[in-house]
Amino acid sequence: RAADADQFQSVARFRGTSYGLVACCDGLFILAVNRIFWAIYNPATRQYAPLWMLSGYRIFGMYPHPATGEYRLLMNPRQRWQYGIEPKSQVFCYVLSLGSGQPPRHIEYADANELGNRSVLLRGCLHWYQMDHWIENSTIIVFDTTAESFRKMGAPVVSGWGDLFEMDGMLGISSFNGAATKIDIWVLQDCQNEIWTFKCRIELPVTQIKTRCGNHDDDIFCHVVVMPGDGELLVLVKFKEWLIQVDMDGKLVTTFHRKDVIPTKFRLKQTLVKHTFFPTLEGYFVKETSFSAPGDLKTVK
Repeated sequence: RAADADQFQSVARFRGTSYGLVACCDGLFILAVNRIFWAIYNPATRQYAPLWMLSGYRIFGMYPHPATGEYRLLMNPRQRWQYGIEPKSQVFCYVLSLGSGQPPRHIEYADANELGNRSVLLRGCLHWYQMDHWIENSTIIVFDTTAESFRKMGAPVVSGWGDLFEMDGMLGISSFNGAATKIDIWVLQDCQNEIWTFKCRIELPVTQIKTRCGNHDDDIFCHVVVMPGDGELLVLVKFKEWLIQVDMDGKLVTTFHRKDVIPTKFRLKQTLVKHTFFPTLEGYFVKETSFSAPGDLKTVK
C-alpha cells in the first residue's frame, strides 16, 4: 500500500527490455518479455527462469493446485500446431504444471476467448468478470482449481466497465463511469445464491487531483484500480506522471510523481521459499547478491 513515501518501494527494475506483469501468486511473478515469451520470477529469492515452451500461448492465470502442491498456469495456444494441437481446438484451455516436464494438458471449455488476464484467485477458484454491453448482461466465469473445471455465475449489471477484486474473503466488483471519476462497489454477500449487494460509491476528487498534478485539463483517468488494503478499499489512480491514492470517502490521501508507474491489482505476498520447480526449467538461474537477468533485469533492495 502506498500510504507514505517509505512504503513506496521498488520490488524489481527492468531495464533495456520490455517487461509486463501478467500474473502474481504466492510471491511468484509471471512476466511477459518483449511480448514474445514468458518468464517466472520470485523477487524475494531472486529465482528466475524463462518459459520458452509457452511462447505461443496466452496466459489467463496462475494458481497452486491443492491436491499436488504444484503451481499451474491456465492458458490457451496462439500457435495452432504446437504440441500437436489441432487448429479447431485453439479456443480451448490448457493447463501447464510448472516443473513437471510435461506439455500443456487440455481442459474442457467451449470458448477461451471469454477469459482475460485480469483474474482473481479466491477460495480455490479463479474468477473473471465478463460484461456484454449490447445485451446488458454480466457474468462471472469461475475456474475451480481443484476439479480444474469451469462454471458461470451471475453478476450485477453495472454502468461503464467493471473489474473484480477480493477483500476479506469476499468477491467484489468495482464499476467505473466513462470518465472513471465515479466508482460503484458491489460485493457478493451470498455466494451460494449469487446475491450481490451495492456497498458504496466513491467519487474521485477530480479538481484536487488536477490541481495537485499540474492543472492538466484532461477529463479521463486512464488507469484506475480498486483493491483491498489494511481493512478498507484502496483506490489507485494514474494521471499524467502521477500516481494518486484515494480513500473510500473519496479523499485524496497522497500523490507520487512517478512517470513510468502504472497501478495494477496484483498483490505481492513475498516468500523466501525456494520452489523446487525452478531448477527443472531451462535457463533457470539465481543470484544471491546483485541480480541480473536476461534483458538487464535488476532487483532493487
